[in-house]
Amino acid sequence: MTPYDEAHLFIAATRILAHQKRCAPAIEDICELIGISVEAGHSLCRKLEQKGIVELFEDPFTVKVSVANHLEIENLPKKEAGNTLAAELDQFMSKKKDMDKKVETIQAELDAKKKKMFSELEKQFKKNMNKSEK
Repeated sequence: MTPYDEAHLFIAATRILAHQKRCAPAIEDICELIGISVEAGHSLCRKLEQKGIVELFEDPFTVKVSVANHLEIENLPKKEAGNTLAAELDQFMSKKKDMDKKVETIQAELDAKKKKMFSELEKQFKKNMNKSEK
């Protein structure tokens, strides 16, 4: 969802709850209405407050939201900037796969060295056994 759409949704929910309750709604109520987590709601609300779109009223128990200047929503980006988190995750996963391949090749080399060392030790042991038997 774009920042523009999120802001419109948040403001619409704020207005609906303000109409129903006849007072400024709490962030928790807005989040419940639009189906997002309270943490995401607080984050979105702080962004909207910085832009002057909403006004927050805090008391010891809740944070209430009021619409300040809804026209500022029009200045928000209407297109998503791209899913940078998904791109970063893909990049991380490709690096992890490369690292896993390197680890596998190193382990294979170590296994080959161990086998060679044990075979050489076994040859020397057999050679020494044959000398001691004679």
